[in-house]
Amino acid sequence: MRFVRVGWRAGLTLVLVAAGLTSSGLPAQSAVGVAAADGTYRFVTKLAIGEPGQAGSASCSGALVAPQWVITAKSCFGSSDLASGPPPRPTTATVGRASLSSSPGSVVAVDRLVPHPGRNVVLARLVSPVNDDIMPIRIASTSPRYGQVLRVAGYGRTATEWMPDRMHTAQFTVGWWNDQTATTFEIKGRVPANASICKGDAGGPAFREHGGGPELVAINSSSWQAGCIGETETRPGAIDLRVDDLKDWVRGTIVDFPLAEGSVYREPRGTISVVAGGAPIWFDSVDEIGATGYPTSWTAVPNGTFGLLPTAPRDGTVVANPQGGVFVFAGGAKVWFAYPQEITDTGYGPQRVVLPARYLDGVSDVPRDGTVVANPQGGVFVFAGGAKVWFAYPQEITDTGYGPQRVVLPARYLDGVSDVPRDGTMVMNPQGGVYLIVGGAKKPFHTWDEIVESGYADAPLTTLPSRYIDSLPTVASD
Repeated sequence: MRFVRVGWRAGLTLVLVAAGLTSSGLPAQSAVGVAAADGTYRFVTKLAIGEPGQAGSASCSGALVAPQWVITAKSCFGSSDLASGPPPRPTTATVGRASLSSSPGSVVAVDRLVPHPGRNVVLARLVSPVNDDIMPIRIASTSPRYGQVLRVAGYGRTATEWMPDRMHTAQFTVGWWNDQTATTFEIKGRVPANASICKGDAGGPAFREHGGGPELVAINSSSWQAGCIGETETRPGAIDLRVDDLKDWVRGTIVDFPLAEGSVYREPRGTISVVAGGAPIWFDSVDEIGATGYPTSWTAVPNGTFGLLPTAPRDGTVVANPQGGVFVFAGGAKVWFAYPQEITDTGYGPQRVVLPARYLDGVSDVPRDGTVVANPQGGVFVFAGGAKVWFAYPQEITDTGYGPQRVVLPARYLDGVSDVPRDGTMVMNPQGGVYLIVGGAKKPFHTWDEIVESGYADAPLTTLPSRYIDSLPTVASD
């Protein structure tokens, strides 16, 4: 089965909108949308670059990713070959204010820029951290997909104002696959339908809104600017620049010191965590630290350090609870070892990090979709909808798009896992056919719009071997 393209665009060549200001001081490259309410999206940042009215001055937007760091567009600073160091012009960041004329939040100078070597992205360091009540946004872990809804926010022009006092925001829909590149994707106004990206929005955030909090997916790059004051263009749409795949670069730039496995750290705000598999696992009290076997002493780290680290230990991390239970992490889940020999048979050594029982009790026992695992006998599987799907031979792993990384799990555990994904699991074969699992059967989607209209735009999509998908019935069992 091949998809019929029924996307909202048929190819687009945008005029790249620079982020600099004209000599008249007008801001260059707001989401023409809805005025943001006080206290919302406090990580959104207004950047004033240079002296207003002077040549080379600029106004851009950005996103706070750590208490002392803002991510924005490199082009806001005027040069494609921007070097690391102080900004070429005095730059001020206003953070935590929906209204620029209000008093909450922080107004802080920028003292250092760190440009990304291959993308129109830069990290701007503030001379001091913002107020403790302003929470940075986390960077997303998954890429944007056609039909997904993102919120965009910024301080640029609107339909009626050249230099608005208030942040504006709107929902946008991610455009068709063929209009995406490895680093960029199109967006189109959704709510309101005529929402647009205007001058002054360059570098502003495009983020997912989930129950766990907002996740930064991209920053604003270029736009047709339909509906923006001073513009006559009527074509809708804009181009955003991915940052979800820059987590390691951001983390390495900001957290420039190693955090040791099994060591305890404390942020000035008071959060105390032990590091396991690169992730900070927090303690809910000093008593819990002692109950987990750690001394009530720790190493201080800057505020925001934990927010830049992974939320779960990396695959293959072996941990224990204070009662002596031992587990290995795979796809964000903990898998229990039933007895000591099982640890040895699975190939793990004696190293482990003790974690609070409270934390481990709340961790899933089933790896996330797309996690590749193996048993001690060499069988390889991928998880989809709580089930394990077997790869019959090595080439099938390659053909399905997976690499050599896998987590070895006990055969006992894998033998107890279902071979059929749960109802509502979305899967894909290597040829691009997408199906929904219902009652053990596969139901094909014929277009991506059908997926979006059915409410699966944000659902996990796991690639499985053609052999396996072909073997599934087309009629659900009774």
